[in-house]
Amino acid sequence: MTVRVDTDWNYRGIGTIILENDLLKVVIMPALGAKIWQLTYKPKGKDLLWNNPRLKPKELPFHAVYDDQFFGGWDELFPNDSPELIEGEAFPDHGELWTLPWQYALEKVGPDEVMVRLWTDTPISVCRVEKTVTLRAGEAKLRFRHRIANESSRSLPFLWKLHAALAVDEHSRIDLPARTVYVEEFGSPRAGFTGRTYEWPYALDETGKQWDMRQVLPASSGASEFQYAIDTSAGWCALTHTKERIGFALAYDANVLPHCWIFASYGGWRSLNTVVLEPCTGYPFSVNEGMKRGTHMVLPPGDSLECTIVASVYENLDSVDFVDSDGNVTG
Repeated sequence: MTVRVDTDWNYRGIGTIILENDLLKVVIMPALGAKIWQLTYKPKGKDLLWNNPRLKPKELPFHAVYDDQFFGGWDELFPNDSPELIEGEAFPDHGELWTLPWQYALEKVGPDEVMVRLWTDTPISVCRVEKTVTLRAGEAKLRFRHRIANESSRSLPFLWKLHAALAVDEHSRIDLPARTVYVEEFGSPRAGFTGRTYEWPYALDETGKQWDMRQVLPASSGASEFQYAIDTSAGWCALTHTKERIGFALAYDANVLPHCWIFASYGGWRSLNTVVLEPCTGYPFSVNEGMKRGTHMVLPPGDSLECTIVASVYENLDSVDFVDSDGNVTG
């Protein structure tokens, strides 16, 4: 099949952009922060993204509470995570992007490649946020080019991160080139501690038991974990379904996204079962706290941040050793 694009379909009244080739079907919702709602690997009929079984997508007010409307799919967060005052301005929970409608234009439509550009203008931070999404014939890869431009007259402390919620079960495995990981004070982590670091991938609990943090837990475990990979050697992360031998990987510029957050609920947080991979410009979730520590960035007026990302779906691997900048996965 050649590549095609369709903008005529609605899901529960929400307009979509559907990109499709012989390997992937991608559903984007411009009205919901340009959320990627579905990423399906067609040869196996496998939906890689997680959708909340109890909530359906709908348009929301600008200051909505994210956790109460966690539909799933793949969002972006900018310029903050937790709601807070930044430079005297009150920013919404999980940032400005996820509730804003985005405009779009079909930049290229051909049998070998489809390219869609999406953009929005943020009302508080006064930024133009753009992403161009490309799907090519014969590739199980979705390619992105992101650009965030500060069009205000003030410097902006910020974080920008991807927020890809993935479907998981007890046979799933997380891989990333992390060295040091910090466990945030949240939930019920399997190793029983928060507020300190460990050397990836093994964490020791109080009894000396060693936990392999790459292994996804069953939903019956009741665990929930929120971690930051604060020291990484390359820009990639992956989640493999080892029983089906199929997986999802992200490749990105580690100079722009040097950290990867991992949020996981194994039946513990609101009885949900998902892992969210979150490559990010900094840490922790508070921009103000990160500015004090020197771990968050500042975007000067008139300046821009740019990044390319490749999302890949791969087969016939039980684990991932490396993902190159073009999204090629080895294991």
